[in-house]
Amino acid sequence: MSVRTDFTIDLTSSPRVIELADPSTPLTIQDLVDTLRDWEAQALNMNEPKIMDAAGKDDIGGGKEVEVTVTLLDAVVQFEARSGPSYVQCMVDGGNLTALDTAGNAIDPIQSTVFTQTVRTNVSSSVAI
Repeated sequence: MSVRTDFTIDLTSSPRVIELADPSTPLTIQDLVDTLRDWEAQALNMNEPKIMDAAGKDDIGGGKEVEVTVTLLDAVVQFEARSGPSYVQCMVDGGNLTALDTAGNAIDPIQSTVFTQTVRTNVSSSVAI
């Protein structure tokens, strides 16, 4: 389990903003799950609405597991704005990241900030269409 200490969560906005502090640039889905589960378990946050759903790690045989999918609930991820003038490339990988607003509609899970560019990789295997 890897609980990160470079996260802050703004509970006053909708969607809530999960911010990774400068100079952080990578974020794995597993780190996001571990950190948000730890945040939810703190007594101070137990009255807050759930911030995410996560699924995955199902054994598919041969020592392989499916990747983790996180659905943020009325929340988005952003990397702290940088001072520029060069852009900093940030990365979210190691699974899938989605987000829903309070009405259950899909929203972009990444919120842009000044002088950052966030690349998000998704994974898939068999897909039902």
